[in-house]
Amino acid sequence: MSSLLLALAVALPQAKTDQEIKHPWHGDFKDEYKDPKTKALIMRYRMRAPDKQPEQKHLGLVVCFHGMNGNEDHVTGWAIEAAKRVGIVDQYVIAGGKSRDAGWGTTDDKYLLQWIQWIKEAYPIDVRRVHIVGMSNGGWMVKRFGWEHQELFASISPYCGGGVDFSSPPKGQKLPPQQGPLSAAETRTEWYYVHGDADREVGVDASRRACQQLKEKGYRYVYREIDGADHGGILKYPEVADDNLRFIHALRHKEIPITKDERTAVSTMSGKAKNGKAEEMGPILLEATRIGGLPGAKVVGNAFDNSDPEIKKSAAATTETALYGREMVMELIKLTKDKADGVKAAAYKGLAVAANWRYSESQDTLARVARTKGSGLEERTRAIEALGKAVKLQLLGNLEDKAVIWTLVLLLDDDDLKIREAAFATLEKGVKDTFEYKPDLATSERKKSMTKWKSWCEQQAGPMNGTAASK
Repeated sequence: MSSLLLALAVALPQAKTDQEIKHPWHGDFKDEYKDPKTKALIMRYRMRAPDKQPEQKHLGLVVCFHGMNGNEDHVTGWAIEAAKRVGIVDQYVIAGGKSRDAGWGTTDDKYLLQWIQWIKEAYPIDVRRVHIVGMSNGGWMVKRFGWEHQELFASISPYCGGGVDFSSPPKGQKLPPQQGPLSAAETRTEWYYVHGDADREVGVDASRRACQQLKEKGYRYVYREIDGADHGGILKYPEVADDNLRFIHALRHKEIPITKDERTAVSTMSGKAKNGKAEEMGPILLEATRIGGLPGAKVVGNAFDNSDPEIKKSAAATTETALYGREMVMELIKLTKDKADGVKAAAYKGLAVAANWRYSESQDTLARVARTKGSGLEERTRAIEALGKAVKLQLLGNLEDKAVIWTLVLLLDDDDLKIREAAFATLEKGVKDTFEYKPDLATSERKKSMTKWKSWCEQQAGPMNGTAASK
């Protein structure tokens, strides 16, 4: 019996002791990887590997790329600290290489491919959980290298990277359709951009153009633009780094298949999730979350059909740490109508995560519920809190998702004081000038402040068309 199936009967297998680990390199260290035959240097690197490692290939891998004149410490240490803060560091090998010259170039590609392959063989790496992060010259590198090797990486995170042309598909490949189940959004690598608008070394337009090109091709991306941040300043926002690491942790490669044992486990878990008892569901949902992606969604989706509301609640809670795809977002939307209050609350928390990482279906649903008086105070408040989580990092400088910010601003003038208070609570910490607004002002007294809020919102996000704007 495989360990995955065994997990269904008892609990997840325990990690081996240090003496049993067959991957002897662990901790935070530096070393050189050399060609096994010629002993020629392939890559100088810094790596952080868990002291205790699983028997199966369950660890994720984050590969870091330094900036010009940097070294293997430059981005690697930053990624390690962020992974520690969000509590996932022991689930990953985090490795940063050193370019052969002062900065990365196309001549580094073959060495990178050899080095990354060695890491995947030397450690128990899940090939569906491989990600790359780079800053400055390293940001340019991960854009180009990642675009050309999407078959390897679940996500690509460029920080203040220079321009890369995404107008053409990688050599030998075809671009997927812009919409539908085979679109880039559903089948290809996801992107997480960060750039400061005061960057004088690499202009912010490089990231803006890249995101626009990806958008035109139907790719999913998150873009955190930071007002006033210069070239190095973007690393001084731990909330952005933490969000990036959570994003990485939530994703799985969309085209690499799961293993044969995992397919068997998913089939078994799916049946148990639909009809099983609460006491046996913990290991099942934990394993489904680890597998993630569409395979994990099959298990979680079946748990939504279980008659036990506690099981549905626990299943919905997994969407706070895992992205299963668009169809799972649609299932969460349905759960906001569930009879059990705990299930509904969990669904809104999952939708908040999806909205933060720019699932339009989640954003639109939350905006609609928040604006609809017939939804009830509790439902509207939950939706507003979820929108607040989605807009928090956008308020640093990129209010790209108009429905989110416009909904919150317009609710500052709602008839219900509790709604006005909830909307203002999501905005006041992220907006420098609140235009002397107070939720308890009378309607006539709010008018002047609301005019300024709407003007600010139009300047920051552009005019809002549709239901929200017409209110």
